[in-house]
Amino acid sequence: MALESPEATAEKPRLAVVPKTGPGPVTAPFLLTMPEYNGTLAAARCLGRHGVSVTMAETALSAPARWSRHVTRRVAAPPIMDAERFLDWLLEFGVRNSGHVLYATCDELAWLMASRVAELRRHFELYQPPERTILDLLDKKALHELCGELGIPTLTSVFPETADAALRAGKELGVPLLLKPRTQILLTSRNKGQLVTEARALPRAYAEFVTANRYHPLFARAVPGVERPMLQAYCAAAADGIYSLAGFIGEKEHQVVARGAMKVLQRPRRLGVGMCFEEAPVDAAVLASLVRLCRRVGYYGVFEAEFVPHDGALRLLDFNPRFYGQMGFEIARGLPLGHMAWLAARGDTSGLDEAIARARRWQEGRGYIYCHRSYLKLVINLRRLAGRMRPEEAARWLGWLESRRAQGLAVDATHAEDDRWPGWASRGHEVYRALRHPRSFLLTMVLDP
Repeated sequence: MALESPEATAEKPRLAVVPKTGPGPVTAPFLLTMPEYNGTLAAARCLGRHGVSVTMAETALSAPARWSRHVTRRVAAPPIMDAERFLDWLLEFGVRNSGHVLYATCDELAWLMASRVAELRRHFELYQPPERTILDLLDKKALHELCGELGIPTLTSVFPETADAALRAGKELGVPLLLKPRTQILLTSRNKGQLVTEARALPRAYAEFVTANRYHPLFARAVPGVERPMLQAYCAAAADGIYSLAGFIGEKEHQVVARGAMKVLQRPRRLGVGMCFEEAPVDAAVLASLVRLCRRVGYYGVFEAEFVPHDGALRLLDFNPRFYGQMGFEIARGLPLGHMAWLAARGDTSGLDEAIARARRWQEGRGYIYCHRSYLKLVINLRRLAGRMRPEEAARWLGWLESRRAQGLAVDATHAEDDRWPGWASRGHEVYRALRHPRSFLLTMVLDP
């Protein structure tokens, strides 16, 4: 991931520079999916800079990652939400193109790969934990129970099996509270949750939530009862104080390395996707708790976990066992997660150990930030026009960004000086999404408190 800055002087801190492993592409190309995701773009750039050939499975020309110069081949694929057809395509691709490395870029693929790992392993090189492991981490009910057993702090959460039980639990929790899906795996609505601020509104909100948030039948059959939402105590700090710990955990005890970050802006504000992050120290105790969790369930690979500060403790909200959105931030800070996944899938233990050792030598604490610069500026300008942001707040955010850019400490989600097309494609993709769903864009990005 390139710096978002003018030419830096020799004294300025620089992002991690990684040498290629050879003069040209190395063996075993990497098949990437979900080119609309920033994590996929970060992986493609990371792999390409390490000399790994990248094949991109795509469904839309506007997806930013498909335009990266590091993508050497593009193939049409069905949308992953059409799960059976996507799996058939994936297996057929593997038969025709045996030897690709395959790694999960989203929750759906993490589960689909785990559920069909024996078939996929015949044609792909994988670093894939079993299905039960993936469900233990991505099903919030299973994760909450595991955290209770391991002594990992979480927010108060209830998983009622009936509507009546949900109403009783709501009275005990009090308001405000959140209605949330148990998992995002093949959730057709892609809804992250709903805030309920009045007790009398809960019965209707619960009924409407169940109706509006359905799972693909393939997953609903695999996890009976998953359609019933969870209730969680609302924590205001989750709006702008999420602590993220991300990295790589291998099968061997010493293969652990991580980076910390604070999510300082998300949209929508209460339940949204991170837009801006700041570098933060790795909390050794929190990392140790994640290692215990991973060892308990048998997870290995790339991870990202989110914690919210509440009542004097960092409480686990989510664990992502896959590539993830702001992965470019970690890669830019000397943690080449895409290449680590490739090395692990190839069974290159010595290469993986060397990559982990190099990553541990990275000097933290220089004040790096991460954001989608053009999108941040768009949201700021629209919120100012709508009267939802004071001029001084807008100036604060712009100053935050430009001061770090001037120091060479800003990492952009999509723009890179040596790979410009994805940045332009991302701008067009975001405008297209806003025009296609104008009401949703205005409510969540512009008019949201």
